[in-house]
Amino acid sequence: MAITIGPGITMEAGISLGGGFVASVELVYNLDAADYTALPVNGSVVAGTGGHTITVSNSTSRLSYSATNGGIFSLTGAGGTTTDTMYGGPNWVTGQSYSVFMAYQRIATVDGRLLNTNSEASKDWLMGLYNGHPNTFYPNGSVNLPSSGADLLWRFGWATLNISTGVGQIWGATSTQPTAYLFTATNGAFGGFNQLRMFSRASGSEVQTANIGLVQAYSGVFTTADIQGLYAQYKSRFGY
Repeated sequence: MAITIGPGITMEAGISLGGGFVASVELVYNLDAADYTALPVNGSVVAGTGGHTITVSNSTSRLSYSATNGGIFSLTGAGGTTTDTMYGGPNWVTGQSYSVFMAYQRIATVDGRLLNTNSEASKDWLMGLYNGHPNTFYPNGSVNLPSSGADLLWRFGWATLNISTGVGQIWGATSTQPTAYLFTATNGAFGGFNQLRMFSRASGSEVQTANIGLVQAYSGVFTTADIQGLYAQYKSRFGY
């Protein structure tokens, strides 16, 4: 028996409708390794949401793709500086409230800065790992710059900034659904990023070897329900 679900749309037996969790704020950039079977082609449009161009530099072959955990991008090898990186996404340095969601895992070879702005001309922006320590968020000022806690777990991080109030928050999780932010701070100097750069800061220094499953940017501040919904969607992919 066919079921009509809208004008001109008919669902036959054996066909179901589904999809991932949809947050209350708009997904603007979705770089998810699950959408790839190799590293993205330099200059290509991101395979996920957003239409942003991805820049990929891998002249020393430190970057790689693996189908592990449904797809991951990795930076390996020694050396605290590198030209091997990936970056893309919006320019939200000023005037934009946002949320950034990332799934990441430290590789202990080199510790530095994991997810950064690609241009530090007006704002310094950092998320994820700082010197190997998780739950970092520095939107041109410290919400949390940790000095302990380094491990090798898969971690989820959600960084939010309300540009109207200057409130920044970092949420994090491993095996347990988050119920509250880990750290919060208010600072009128807080801001955003000019594209999101993986594995090193804009100069190529302070390299962080790691695995990244996905990086997503949303044009608003997550609710608790948004964060819990994303956790529920992705936890099994990363072993939880």
